[in-house]
Amino acid sequence: MTTREEMLETIRRYGVVDERVLAVLAGVDRAKFIAKEWKGVAYEDRPIPIGHEQTISQPYTVARMIELLVQSAKFIVQSSKVLEIGTGSGWQTGILAKLFAQVYSVEVIPELAERAGEILGKLKVQNAKLKVGDGKEGWRDFAPYDGIICGANAQEAPRAWVQQLSEGGRIVVPVQEVMTRGTKVKGEMKWESFEKYMFVPLV
Repeated sequence: MTTREEMLETIRRYGVVDERVLAVLAGVDRAKFIAKEWKGVAYEDRPIPIGHEQTISQPYTVARMIELLVQSAKFIVQSSKVLEIGTGSGWQTGILAKLFAQVYSVEVIPELAERAGEILGKLKVQNAKLKVGDGKEGWRDFAPYDGIICGANAQEAPRAWVQQLSEGGRIVVPVQEVMTRGTKVKGEMKWESFEKYMFVPLV
């Protein structure tokens, strides 16, 4: 059985170097967010089904996306507000809640949102707010956001996300299976492309 320490070592070996990200990954137990029959492989670097044709992403992918979001001395994480598109199991939500002052998470599947909320509640995560809705519309009530992160494959970043992003803020999302980061500079988005990944589609 792969241990949590081995999971972190794999992530390091793949190139994630941000110690803030590695520390919070170590502190939020992935095994608590998956069904009992999958707990034996909780720390393997692989996606795991969570029902409704959705998965909890592999640990490296989660770590890499968050690293791309926070990577910069100018990005003050502790006082920042982030919007997560796709709560899923709630594992990434819990990780983000340890990094950011406030997390707002939108999940389109009610059953997943309810289950994630229950787990996060048991873990006493108090700075994450969840709602059921269309993630492509963002969450206008609490905009603007310093960061927006999405773990589902989009054809393009929805306009609503760009509108709800603060100046200097970032969006990290796989676009047509290429990990993409956008930064808002003087009202315009500057986009960078990184590695290719496989994700469930953004619905």
